[in-house]
Amino acid sequence: MTSSTAEIALTDPAGKAAVLGDYRASPLIVILVRYFGCLPCQDYLGQLTASRNQFPADADVIAVGGSAPYQARWLRDSKGVSLPLLLDPEERVRAVAEVGNLSVRELTRWQGATNYLKAMRHGYMPQVPTSDARKAPGIVVFDPEFNKLFDFSIEDMVTRWESRFDVVN
Repeated sequence: MTSSTAEIALTDPAGKAAVLGDYRASPLIVILVRYFGCLPCQDYLGQLTASRNQFPADADVIAVGGSAPYQARWLRDSKGVSLPLLLDPEERVRAVAEVGNLSVRELTRWQGATNYLKAMRHGYMPQVPTSDARKAPGIVVFDPEFNKLFDFSIEDMVTRWESRFDVVN
């Protein structure tokens, strides 16, 4: 077991303490949101809630953000997101996943604006940006011993997309 990963301190939106190890599953899928007020993140978590029954029975899906418990509460209470929404203000889960910040270029891509509009059409509301607004979204998957099986971030997607054009040029 990667005990230091399992011992990462988290809190729920009500301030109740937890550790990542409380969510042991096979696999544990951790969605790293930019912040819980991020429109595309809200929409994505809503879609995951709606499709939760399509995941393997032994799997668990949680969402982790850096701050703003009031935004996580709003998402849970007003929009019905039933996934565990957890806060990691020290960004230790993000560090294990090796997911960093978005560049200015990534923040200003037209696909981001499109995702914001889609989320608004699905009934999500913009929230006040927090200091976490520059964080890249990502996914990290752990086995029951908290070994990292997989991680993916927006940086991976942009790099893969741009590498397609490197071959052509």
